Amino acid sequence: MTKRSDLLGQALHALAASSIRRRNRTLSLTASATLSTLERTGPRRLTDLAVNEEVTQPSMTVLVNQLVDLGLAERRRDAADARVVLVAITPAGREHLRSSRRAGAAALTVLIDKLPEDEAKALHGALPAIKHLVELLAESPR
Repeated sequence: MTKRSDLLGQALHALAASSIRRRNRTLSLTASATLSTLERTGPRRLTDLAVNEEVTQPSMTVLVNQLVDLGLAERRRDAADARVVLVAITPAGREHLRSSRRAGAAALTVLIDKLPEDEAKALHGALPAIKHLVELLAESPR
């Protein structure tokens, strides 16, 4: 790892951490991540969600109950095996994620607009690399 990469990694991590701390606190990070997983992968068994989010099955049961109570997720039977219950995101859950993402992006946009022109231009120039980093993160195991 080069010194430059290390400094950039630290700066991006600090930016991400600060952004997360300022987010809407309606849901826990694990609940938000679970909704995102359901949006990305489709309906899942509760046990699969627990493994994916690295929590115990009882903790995931509590979390899913919260999401269901809020109308952000629902339980449904698996068409292939009626004994299996799947958890799925609802339209309200999708809208919650969209709204949360828009709010996070808007908060960063306000900050970007406060940068000097040359720094804002440098960030815009880095956009392809930042998008590529997001793709690499999505593809890599935890």
